[in-house]
Amino acid sequence: MTRKILTLIMFVLGTALFFQATAQTTASNLKINAKPKNMWELGINVGHTALTGDVDWNSSFGAGLHLRKAIDYMFSLRFDANYYSLKGEEEDDIRRVDGARWASRNNGNGFGSNWQPEYETRLFSGDINLVASLNNFRTNRNKKLNPYVFVGGGISSIEALAIDGSNELDVAETGFDDEWDISAHYDAGLGLGYRISDKISLSLEHKMFRVVGRGGDLLDAAELAGSAFTPKDDLAHYTNLRLGIDLGKKDEKNVPLWWASPMDELAEDLAEVKSRPLLDLTDTDEDGVIDMLDKEEATEKGCPVNTRGETLDSDGDGIADCKDDENYSPPGYEIDSRGVAIIPAGPDPLNEADVNRMIDAKMPAPVAAAAPMNWFLPMIHFDNNRYAIRNSEYGKLHNVATVMKQNPGIRILASGFTDQRAGNCYNDVLSYNRANAAIDYLVGKYNISRDRFVLNWGGENNNLVPTSASNMMNRRVEFAIATSESEMGRPNCGVNNAGRGGKSYSGNKEAGY
Repeated sequence: MTRKILTLIMFVLGTALFFQATAQTTASNLKINAKPKNMWELGINVGHTALTGDVDWNSSFGAGLHLRKAIDYMFSLRFDANYYSLKGEEEDDIRRVDGARWASRNNGNGFGSNWQPEYETRLFSGDINLVASLNNFRTNRNKKLNPYVFVGGGISSIEALAIDGSNELDVAETGFDDEWDISAHYDAGLGLGYRISDKISLSLEHKMFRVVGRGGDLLDAAELAGSAFTPKDDLAHYTNLRLGIDLGKKDEKNVPLWWASPMDELAEDLAEVKSRPLLDLTDTDEDGVIDMLDKEEATEKGCPVNTRGETLDSDGDGIADCKDDENYSPPGYEIDSRGVAIIPAGPDPLNEADVNRMIDAKMPAPVAAAAPMNWFLPMIHFDNNRYAIRNSEYGKLHNVATVMKQNPGIRILASGFTDQRAGNCYNDVLSYNRANAAIDYLVGKYNISRDRFVLNWGGENNNLVPTSASNMMNRRVEFAIATSESEMGRPNCGVNNAGRGGKSYSGNKEAGY
């Protein structure tokens, strides 16, 4: 039983996903899509079942779920999964229908000569229905009510049981095997929907369905007692009440389209256009603003107006500009009948000399120039055993030159250093060469006088990084504002030259670094 139910559920869901994917693909290929994004509907149903066939029916029930998606404003697809219970019993002597045939059917089956079996049938059904909304045939439609018809088909798992007292027969015991255990069926019906709220609807529906093939005559279990067909096929009825809930957010998707109409939006736009006032270009007072927009319909001829058609009064003195002899009277004074400010007589106005004296009196006393600040100037670094200026250091030297040009009264101290990978004398000479190369570059490039520099060297002393290994941070020239320092000459310790000033290095790497 579990396997049958899972098979039906997978059939319904798989079909729904297929149609949704197809609809999306089709819509994406459209250049113009007049169908807005709209919600799915999820619903539950419960109702009354009946079976018209060879055996009288008794009332029973059914229940199920559905998913519904609009194809357009009129047609939609609905995917149903339902359970139906069908019951009934024969109250009259069946032999009166066809005595010879029914007598032969009852021989050896345990039901006796007066056969009046009851039946109990259960169906697990999956349907696909094409639903047509009849409401959208009308232009003056009721937006709350929605009559509809539908037709479709699907598959059912059927279990039929014939009962006569203590005797029972089912499919497996009567030689039918499983040939109609899973059977196809077709159905049709009609209904009336009512919109309760923005996302909830209620429908009353009647559905009829018939099983295809041999199973079409087995729903009332009458054939389980013999091999001959009974007089007619069995037609199942399901009258039910359906509760539908729209899935999605209102601000992102429209309601399901069977509740809408392509004419709704057009009608709203037309109503908005019709509610607009007719364009009338009449300008009665000839002020350049039409009467529709004019806040002052009787402006005096020749008076300037603002964009609302109101007479201008630029200084707000209560006299229109067209009658005001002074359109921009100074504030704070009374005005005469011509709009001119009445300014009382006072002392003679100030002349230029008076103004200059007032400004000079307010100016602060001059402040003596401050002493040069001890700025933090950039330092430059060098490659191993080199005193040539690296390309990456030119920008730093430019900053030093800029400070010197903007402050011609200062002198700059240039101090060269090395790392610890060589002898002291070699490193002293190399640090001198580095400081001298930096000064020569600033003098030659920026035309700064040589006497504004003080050259010092420190060799391998004052390392920034405490290490005896090769380190670029220690191979440097530092710049600072000179105070009382004096120039240091080239070291005279027995080393003629140290380092390379060219663009490449090919010497002994174990020599001075």
